[in-house]
Amino acid sequence: METCLKILLLVGVVTAAPTPPASSLPSHEDAILSAVQVYNQEPGVTLAYRLLEAEPQPDWDMSSKTVQPLKFTIKETVCLISEKRDINQCDFKEDGLIKDCSGFFSTEQDPPSAMIKCEDASEEPDIVTRGRWGRFKRRAGRFIRRNRWQIISTGLKLIG
Repeated sequence: METCLKILLLVGVVTAAPTPPASSLPSHEDAILSAVQVYNQEPGVTLAYRLLEAEPQPDWDMSSKTVQPLKFTIKETVCLISEKRDINQCDFKEDGLIKDCSGFFSTEQDPPSAMIKCEDASEEPDIVTRGRWGRFKRRAGRFIRRNRWQIISTGLKLIG
C-alpha cells in the first residue's frame, strides 16, 4: 500500500511539473531569422541577406512538434558574409537582389532546423507561348466538322 502511494505521488509530481517556458520555444520571428541565417551559410552566397518582409502565420504554434511552413522575402545587403557582422546592422544594397523564400521549420530535433528554398523575385515564370495559327486552325476545323452539312448545302445553293 505504501509503495502504491509513493508511485502515485511520483506520477502526480511528474504530471504537475511545469512545461518549459514559452521563451525557450522559438517564435515565428525566431524561426524566420534562423532560416535567413541558414540561407546566408549556403555556398555561393558572398553578400549577406537580411529579412525584408515576412508573411504572417496566424496559426503558428510554438509548442507544436510538427513541421511548420515559412514564407518570407530577403534582400541583399552591403556586408560580406566573411565579415561575421550582425546582419541587422547592415544596410540593404541599393540595387540588391530580392529573393522570395519558402520552406519549413521543425522543432522535432534539438536544435530546431529550417529547410528553405529561395528564388529571385525578379524572375518571371516561364510562359509557354503557342502560335496563333495553330489555335485558329483547330477552331476552324472544329467549326467545319460541326457545320459541314450546312456549309455544303449553302455552297450548293450558291452554285445552282
